[in-house]
Amino acid sequence: MGIGQWFGRRKRARWAVDKLHQSIVNQALRPEFYAAGGAKDNFSGRFEMTSLHAALLFRRLRATGSTGKALSQECFDALFEGFDEALRDIGTGDLSVGKKIRKMGEAFYGRARAYDLSLAPDAAEEALSEALFRNLGLGDEAVARFVRYVRSADEALHRQSDEALLGGDVSWPKPPAV
Repeated sequence: MGIGQWFGRRKRARWAVDKLHQSIVNQALRPEFYAAGGAKDNFSGRFEMTSLHAALLFRRLRATGSTGKALSQECFDALFEGFDEALRDIGTGDLSVGKKIRKMGEAFYGRARAYDLSLAPDAAEEALSEALFRNLGLGDEAVARFVRYVRSADEALHRQSDEALLGGDVSWPKPPAV
């Protein structure tokens, strides 16, 4: 492969990363999820909603093979650059940002694993409810709505073509109605 092809491919991948990153953030920050929707409208709640959507999308991207795995890693990196910037914007000191980002990364991987396991075909029916309750701190009624939404989002992502997703195009379902 010539150097021009390599740079062209890299440019397309960055474009896809930017689109996927923006898609995750846009969906996670939809106002319908917060207040009456049940998610906490603070830094922690927004981190949880972003982590949920990122975990769902990364789960689907990994199913496309090595290209999707690489793209999900680049998108993860972009998300955490955004978290770093957000922490600095809210006044977190430079010396503690790195520690907070490391803790957030560990938290993300734990949550992503919990969502992966709870969406597996052989998962216990209540596994997703428990993961959402624990991570989002939702009440029973909101947990039931979020379970339906997460299953709907997971199914919607799996119906989308590999080409669309690898190109950064994602169609999310509507947030759960209150």
